[in-house]
Parts: sequence; C-alpha cells; structure tokens
Amino acid sequence: MDSNFLLKLIRGEPKTWYGAPAYVAEQLESVMKRLAPELFESQPDLLHQLVTIMNPNTLMAHGVPVYRTNQCAGEFVITFPRAYHSGFNQGFNFAEAVNFCTMDWLPMGRQCVEHYRLLNRYCVFSHDEMICKMASKSKDLDVVLASAVYKDMIVMIEEEKKLREAVRKMGVIDSVREKFELLPDDERQCAKCKTTCFLSAISCLCKSNQLVCLYHAKELCSCPPHRCHLR
Repeated sequence: MDSNFLLKLIRGEPKTWYGAPAYVAEQLESVMKRLAPELFESQPDLLHQLVTIMNPNTLMAHGVPVYRTNQCAGEFVITFPRAYHSGFNQGFNFAEAVNFCTMDWLPMGRQCVEHYRLLNRYCVFSHDEMICKMASKSKDLDVVLASAVYKDMIVMIEEEKKLREAVRKMGVIDSVREKFELLPDDERQCAKCKTTCFLSAISCLCKSNQLVCLYHAKELCSCPPHRCHLR
C-alpha cells in the first residue's frame, strides 16, 4: 500500500490483521522474490495485487517482523505507506475504508511513481498534475502545506529540466504545446512504463496514437529523433 489506509469496522465479527512495518518493506519483497521467483517472473508487480499471501511464520523465519491484531466493531485500523498487510474476516461484518495522505507523504508519493515506473505499473493519478493543481491554489493552502508543495515542485522542475535537456541532445528539435489534463488518462499513458504523462511526452508521426514519457524517449520507435515531437 503506497498511502495511508484507514478501515473502520462498524459492526459484526472481528477482522484479523497481519502487517509488516514499512522499514522492512524491501526485506519482505526480497524474501518473497527469493521464495517464489516464478511468480514474479510472470508478474513483476505481484506485491501490488491482492492475490498473494505468504505464511507469516515463513516470513518471520527469514527475519521479517510480522505483527498481528484483531480489530473489533467500533475500532479503527490505520496502515502506513509501504507497510504490507493482509488479513481475513472471522465472520460477517460491515466496514468502510479510505485511502488518505498527509503533507509529509508528498516526497513518498513521488517515490511511488518512480517505483511504479520500474514495474511498468499504471498510476492511479498523475502526481505532477496534483502538485501543479495544488500550487495553482496556493492561496487556499496553509503555510506548512504550501511549503511541502513548493519543495516537491522544485524537485519536479529540476528533474523535468534534466530530462528535456537530454531529449534535446538526443536530437528531438520540434515541440508542440499540449494540454494533457484535457486528455483521458488512457490516452496519455507512456507506452513503455504506463506512467500518466502531464508535464511532457514524446510522440512520433509513425505512431500517432502512442506516446512515451521522457524517461523512455529512445524506446518509442526506430525513427530518427528529428521526426519525433516533444509535447
């Protein structure tokens, strides 16, 4: 889970939870990949799907701390970013849940996008677009939140400048203005990594219905760079 997750058990039988702290996320991932390599070969983002569980005793035997709790009616459970968790209901119950984030999540949200890019996994929303929209309404933000947005925006802009310079040196010389926020998400996904493009993308005349993010500018097609456009 890449954001905070809150579940309130309203009524009914308890729910049993198993969880591993965020600081051992990489250790848990390493153990899972070592014990079930064939699953990750066919589905690299396996741990982001709700389809796989490993015996907690097995994880603990390999040094991964696992905690257990029972949630009863009227109680809340909050999990934090990168804290892997699973569980089961002990019977019929009724609950409601929500994903949420606080201002200190912004840097982690950007890390999530980078992680998803490596897995070729679709992002639920564009992090860059969210930051830009928040910045455009900075007068409505309190000072602490505005500061967090400002810091994240600096990181975003510096990275974008480096990527655009790399694309220019590659030989892409033409550019066209594009309002990506007006496009449906499935029409502005990088054909390589599935990232939702917002600040920029690369397209070519030979594949007018496809684009790639600047990280994968060399992987769109075999045409010479001067035929491509920076959008």
